[in-house]
Amino acid sequence: MKVLFDYQVMCSQKFGGISRYYYDLLRYMKHMNLADADVQCVLSRNKYFEKYFRRKASDYNRVVEIGVKLLNQILTIPKLVSGKYDIIQPTYYDPYLLKFAKGKVVFTVYDMIQELFPEIVVPVVDRTIPRKKKLLHKCDHIIAISESTKRDILKLYPDIPEDKISVIYIGSSFKYTDAVPTDITFPERYILFVGRREAYKNFENFFRAVKPILKKDKSLHLVCVGGGAFNESEQKKLAGVEDQVMQLNANDEVLAYAYSHAECFVFPSKYEGFGIPTLEAFTCNCPVVLSNTSSMPEVGGDAAVYFDPENVAEMNHQINKVLNDEELRKEMIEKGKVQLKKFSWKKITKQIVDCYEKVLNQ
Repeated sequence: MKVLFDYQVMCSQKFGGISRYYYDLLRYMKHMNLADADVQCVLSRNKYFEKYFRRKASDYNRVVEIGVKLLNQILTIPKLVSGKYDIIQPTYYDPYLLKFAKGKVVFTVYDMIQELFPEIVVPVVDRTIPRKKKLLHKCDHIIAISESTKRDILKLYPDIPEDKISVIYIGSSFKYTDAVPTDITFPERYILFVGRREAYKNFENFFRAVKPILKKDKSLHLVCVGGGAFNESEQKKLAGVEDQVMQLNANDEVLAYAYSHAECFVFPSKYEGFGIPTLEAFTCNCPVVLSNTSSMPEVGGDAAVYFDPENVAEMNHQINKVLNDEELRKEMIEKGKVQLKKFSWKKITKQIVDCYEKVLNQ
């Protein structure tokens, strides 16, 4: 079976969950000798794919990116019409390939965030929703990365047949490391928050829940990894505990250190198509406190403690419970190790290739 992955995510992401998903999928397909997979992309800007393409990632601005995507589209079309590929897998939401693909098109949906939280979309420049809708309806098969994402697809587009969608989770390739960062000094005790902080990520409610905990225990800190520096509005809200809060951007090695030394990791998001940081925390033996919405309970299983992301008092209570119970933290860490085994890339790659085979035989 020959599979073609197109250029889209390699041209738009330097790092990120989607590009990492395809990098790991391709790597395991080749390692396990399950499929003959090709990638069409010139001038990739993605750091994960440097090893695959055997050249450094290009660095270009938004204007150049548009030109690079157009070039890649022109170079991809002959492969699409050649009939050499059994499965065509778009790596993001541009449906251009539907016009040309001779093989079966399998489309992976990561979440329905734009449809469910339209306030994050600028309609004039963001065409994600209509593009995704076209691919959902016109592709041969859909892979949803969680049962939650599948439910969202069917709720938003009830005309799509349920048997057109297969649920196959994301694998975790995150590595634990004992390396101590040389240029960053972490507090001795801290709660960890990872990622962006806007809108549905729910940082505002989270901080309202954690601020009284910090005020009560001056030895405890909050470490926020990623998301950029605090803006002016956020800085005002830190008043009274600003000396107990730090923000940093980090590579995977520093992030692994941050997880492995935290009292707990809190993921307060109102919505996630999957939520890979949960698996990262499990990998690093970090207790996880999660929202009880969308896909979060699927990923966390019985290894996490949950709260309603809209209920600040409940969030505060659950975080306090984990912080104040060492035996509970130890139990959560052990359960996390078990839960993590469900998300092996070897297992998931086999499921995806089996899905491809099923689509070919339909």
